[in-house]
Amino acid sequence: MKSIFWLLVVFACNFSTAQTESKAEIIEQSSSLFTEEESEYIAKWFSDFVGEMNLSHDVALKYKNITETYSRKMDALGMENPPLGKAELIEQFNDLMESQHQEVKSILKDEQYEMYYDTMEKVSWSINQRLKHL
Repeated sequence: MKSIFWLLVVFACNFSTAQTESKAEIIEQSSSLFTEEESEYIAKWFSDFVGEMNLSHDVALKYKNITETYSRKMDALGMENPPLGKAELIEQFNDLMESQHQEVKSILKDEQYEMYYDTMEKVSWSINQRLKHL
């Protein structure tokens, strides 16, 4: 009888540990603001954009630094501890996006900025839709 009891205790502990690990994995995966697809899209878009617009090496470097800096800041919003509320998360994301727009605008020509802005608005809309439905 004791052996059955201990077997059940060990089984329960293993089950509890497995659930805790699964929850930790889910939290870790969901802590990033950008989905894997969004991150890949942004990276590909950056490469295509630099190529299409014939950005000088200097401007391309500045552009890359600005977008990478803001991307890290935006992604970090999902890792706040304690987690941000939905409205606060959306507001801070949009504030960062607006700041990024202003910095990028200062280094691009009007036509280049328009292309950048149109594309980033699509990315921003997609992220905002997901954040609204968290």
